[in-house]
Amino acid sequence: MTRKPGRPPAQSDLLGAPPGHETVAADRKTKARRTARAARPRSEGVKKPEPPLQADLFTSPLPPRPRPPRTRFDAEELRLSVVPASGFSAQAAPDSWLYLVTDTEDASHLLANGLPLRKIYPPLLTERGGVAHWLMKMTEDPPGLFATTPVVLRLRRAMVAGWLEPDPDHSAEFSAPCYLLSGSRQEQD
Repeated sequence: MTRKPGRPPAQSDLLGAPPGHETVAADRKTKARRTARAARPRSEGVKKPEPPLQADLFTSPLPPRPRPPRTRFDAEELRLSVVPASGFSAQAAPDSWLYLVTDTEDASHLLANGLPLRKIYPPLLTERGGVAHWLMKMTEDPPGLFATTPVVLRLRRAMVAGWLEPDPDHSAEFSAPCYLLSGSRQEQD
């Protein structure tokens, strides 16, 4: 223990340095605390409100209604039109159209109401080279089945490309790619 005049004896390491005689280590600690307080953002002291466990279901808008599945194509949308049956050959190159051969009554119904999109008995479509074979097959059918002349309808391939399903049986029979308009795109969505 040390003794100073005018002071009681004390152990110097417990009381610290007398006022005005601070040690270097204590000075460093104090400066470090001050800089840490100054560097801390003031928002840390304020508690943030916790988000609710579940959002209020009555304040948010309703989700949009799901679209009903597509069941038909409009004739205008497909550019469905009648083409003369005389201009087709078996060696015709494919173009941007698909063709449908039917009788007069069904053709007028399809032009008025559009083309159905269905899984059961889907419409058969072929490329340009298959129309001649399709017409030949219709004329070979028993008499009376097609008493009227067949009508050839054409439609834009790009408008139905996602809904087509390849038909290997008719493709082999007509020697040209054939498709069923069955709506295979809806199964993927």
